[in-house]
Amino acid sequence: MGSRHLLLVAGSGRSGTSLFAGIVNKLGFHVPEPQVAVDESNPRGFSEPRWVVNTHTALLQQANVHASDARPSAWADTAKISFDEKVIAEVHGWLQDQFSRHDQVVIKDPRLLWFLPLWRQVGEDLGAGIHMVTMLRHPAEVVRSKMNWYSNMPLVDANRVAGWANTMLFTERATRDHRRAFVRFEDLLEDWTQPIARISAQFEIPTLVDAPARNQAWAANLVDPTLRRSKASWEDLDVPKELLRLSERVWEDLLSLIETGADDGGAALARLDGHREEYVSFYNHAEHVVQSTVLAAARQKSVGQKSARAPTGSQAKSAGQKSARAPAGSQASSLADILLGQVRQRVPAGMRGLIPLRVKLALVNLFKK
Repeated sequence: MGSRHLLLVAGSGRSGTSLFAGIVNKLGFHVPEPQVAVDESNPRGFSEPRWVVNTHTALLQQANVHASDARPSAWADTAKISFDEKVIAEVHGWLQDQFSRHDQVVIKDPRLLWFLPLWRQVGEDLGAGIHMVTMLRHPAEVVRSKMNWYSNMPLVDANRVAGWANTMLFTERATRDHRRAFVRFEDLLEDWTQPIARISAQFEIPTLVDAPARNQAWAANLVDPTLRRSKASWEDLDVPKELLRLSERVWEDLLSLIETGADDGGAALARLDGHREEYVSFYNHAEHVVQSTVLAAARQKSVGQKSARAPTGSQAKSAGQKSARAPAGSQASSLADILLGQVRQRVPAGMRGLIPLRVKLALVNLFKK
């Protein structure tokens, strides 16, 4: 293996990815600058390159995918972008610049898991050894932490757990045929040197354990067990029993990969394949269940729009005055926007995240006619 190493840190947000990336950064891996600024949610730093975060955010918007999207179909949407030649060339140029100054680079961003094929291809093209680390934290704690720190995202418990299951199941599959390792968040907090030593040997990167004493001291200073501020169990969340049981099995089988990685004789991998198929089926059935709610909201909106098309008397006068006052380009929202707004108002919050995109698009197209 050459001297270049690209370490990709994947995992759900709030699962310890920042801590792991920060530790390996202190032990010799470069986190490209500028980095995302420290804030209250992560007082020891995110160890995230701002360019990577901005790029991933733009690509997810292009694919219409949320960072913790629960839809199995979202993986196909981001895969298309990962193999786009323009995107590959942009990432290639940026990473090549990083390797021109540093032989060991670590890339961490919660959105990274959606674009692992992209980074793997670019890293290999640049002659780097590709290493993937997936952080593990119990999904109940992940969900509680997101609720505490990402309150601006109004997602219900069940949708957040579904997002965890979807992202972790497909991340495991995406990393399966490559050099990878799994690290439990609690293990880093208890004694970070043990997982680091294991990864150093597994990835054949001696610099992680041969770092100068002061660098090891810097790494140790990052570890603060009191920062595990969100503790929770399944009893604290409102999650359907079927999804709860499935997520717990996924969690247990992911933990079994900590010591074995990709080479466990296939038992855990076969179970994870089964879990992934079960989750896809579960999600498809959930989409079917909520279809009546979506269609009912659409019918009600249709009735309202028909009555609004023929205003009379004072209504017409008022509407004309409002139209005259509105500057060019600032007319009332499109019917499609109004429809989606009504769906948000009338469909229970716990069900909105399960509405399939194709149903939303069908409704929008219906009211364009």
